[in-house]
Amino acid sequence: MIRKIIYIGIVVFAAFQISAQEYNIGVRAGQNYSTTRGAAEQGEELGFSGGFHFGINFSYNFTDNFALRTELLYMQNGYSQKYVGDSYYMIRLNDGGITFENGSLDMTLENSNAYLQIPISGHLRLTRKWEIFGGVYVGMLIGPTGRGRLSFESTDNPDDIFFNQSLDFAYYGDEAGEIITFGNTPAVVLVEGQDVVIPKVVGAYYQYLQKDGNLFNFLDAGVSAGFAYYFNRGFYLSIKGDFGLLDMTNNRMDRSLTMLNPDNTLFLRKDKDAHLGIQASFGFKF
Repeated sequence: MIRKIIYIGIVVFAAFQISAQEYNIGVRAGQNYSTTRGAAEQGEELGFSGGFHFGINFSYNFTDNFALRTELLYMQNGYSQKYVGDSYYMIRLNDGGITFENGSLDMTLENSNAYLQIPISGHLRLTRKWEIFGGVYVGMLIGPTGRGRLSFESTDNPDDIFFNQSLDFAYYGDEAGEIITFGNTPAVVLVEGQDVVIPKVVGAYYQYLQKDGNLFNFLDAGVSAGFAYYFNRGFYLSIKGDFGLLDMTNNRMDRSLTMLNPDNTLFLRKDKDAHLGIQASFGFKF
């Protein structure tokens, strides 16, 4: 009986060791910087925005030097947007109508988009310390937001129409024409002899008459590559780049800041706004 128990114990231990060599479970977290590769309009600057990521991963080791890894990550991507130049503003009149006022716009906006991301990558161990990897990823947008401010001054009526405004965008929840009521002390401008209220804080789609989906698309996908340095058998530092292949923005809601259509409707842009990101992470695999 004792021999049988010892034999079973040896078999179980050996199976566990083989299994442990076949796969690893790990964690990874760190900082990322991202932007969009979309074409900027005249007067517009698109820059990098900081965020963070964390998640778990599973690696299957085909050999001692090559593994296939999949991860489940919370990823905070985004980009900064600054615009200074000629533009327009849709003013909602007291009788329910609207008018578009031409003027100069100074706007800054930080977009922060939370994704649930699933990367799949192949990892090649070059030495005991160095590893390179590459693969693909799919991201599902779960929480897009934006924060910023703008200043507007009319070209034709600069003494009557000028104001500052805060931008508090919840791209999934906001509706067309929505304002933020909490703590909202409006400005008053003079339009065609009438006092018109301009809200101090507005939502993502205040400049729209109707909403045709959200500004940002739900799915993102692309390719990625990077390298890792191992301090010991399990603890490592990695640098990774993501290169998006899909348009992050919905062309039915991606309005131009510089121009309107001839009939004074929003001019919608058809360009491709793809993701570009860099990640710096500390990780550990068990």
